[in-house]
Amino acid sequence: MKSVKFISRALPVTCLALLLLWVAAYARQLGTREAREQIASALGLEKSDRVRIKSISPGFGGQATVEASVDAAFRFVQEKDGGWKAVDVRTGDRVWESLELMRAAVLKEKVLRTTADLRTLATALEAFQRERGFYVVADTGRVLVDNLAPRYLGSVIRLDAWSHEFEYLGTATGYRLESRGPDGKRGSGDEIVIENGQLVKGAGE
Repeated sequence: MKSVKFISRALPVTCLALLLLWVAAYARQLGTREAREQIASALGLEKSDRVRIKSISPGFGGQATVEASVDAAFRFVQEKDGGWKAVDVRTGDRVWESLELMRAAVLKEKVLRTTADLRTLATALEAFQRERGFYVVADTGRVLVDNLAPRYLGSVIRLDAWSHEFEYLGTATGYRLESRGPDGKRGSGDEIVIENGQLVKGAGE
């Protein structure tokens, strides 16, 4: 078996060339320094001077869009087939973070957020049923949300954490709510499903 070899010298690269970060601005304008520090903190960087702010565009509802670039160093390993794979990113002086662990953490957070959104939709749907005596009869998530918001649903929830539309199939007596999961494909095994108020597939099933 061919041994795996670490590159002895870190590979500096400019990454995240178009990082879009939504941050609260509220009554005051978001400044360059604060944006830089917030981005560095969010990415786990020890120094904010590695972040370069390109532009700050005020948004609506106390939001702003920040376009920034981040200088980062990555460590690669050579695989058995001779190709190279990025495995770590340097976040501080001699501090390296595993890209695989970062991906796993992001995936877990997205699963939890999507599950929470599905539960919110299910709670609104149960409130609808208690008041009307039947569930929303529809075959798309879009029609479901149109029937629930704003009376039963405080905010419009249409997409899961991977920007895929929630799926819904409902009759007067029962329903199925679903996110197809990270790959957006039906039947691949990573779906998150709530049926008649119960989580039947996904995190915590």
